[in-house]
Amino acid sequence: MTDRRTDSAATSDVAAEPSRLPDPEPWELLGEKLAYQRFLTVSVRRYRMPNGHEVDWDVSGPESTAGIASGVTVLPLTPDGRIVTVRMFRPGPDSIVTNLPGGLVDPGEDPADGGVRELEEETGYTCESIEIVGWLWGGTSSTFRKYVAIARGCRPNGKQQLDDAEDCVPVELTVAEFRAELRTPGAMTGTDAAYLVLDHAGLL
Repeated sequence: MTDRRTDSAATSDVAAEPSRLPDPEPWELLGEKLAYQRFLTVSVRRYRMPNGHEVDWDVSGPESTAGIASGVTVLPLTPDGRIVTVRMFRPGPDSIVTNLPGGLVDPGEDPADGGVRELEEETGYTCESIEIVGWLWGGTSSTFRKYVAIARGCRPNGKQQLDDAEDCVPVELTVAEFRAELRTPGAMTGTDAAYLVLDHAGLL
């Protein structure tokens, strides 16, 4: 049977893509002053919005005098496909939570090298390979860049070396168990990085 529809009728079956509004204009940075500095640094930035309104905005990051501007989160995969996590107390939630290992990248340190170092320091595991697969901002008001990495061939043949303010307990989870932790409200911190690195690993 011959399709007698006109070209216009045939193409009408395909849903038209919605038009996208243009991005808003960027704000103009007028100045910045330090408000608080310890391990966490908070600065107050003054911006002029496109409509002329001026606003003060708190932005945070790690201690700026140490020259640290980024961190790394590692998805450690064992040879049999399990995920190495850490159980630790976190002051924000004020409770024990599950985390992927990671930490701050030292000034001048390659993020991948930082991931290898933090993995062993927090868990006692080493890896055969590590790959930085992306990064994300620490938050909408953060200057902190969080790299995410996949480490493969992870085994507990290293040496755990915790800082004075760390109490990490390594725990291996199956992918299903890890995803269940992600879906449990309040069970994990760093879930944004966890979802991103799971996506890159094809494990979502």
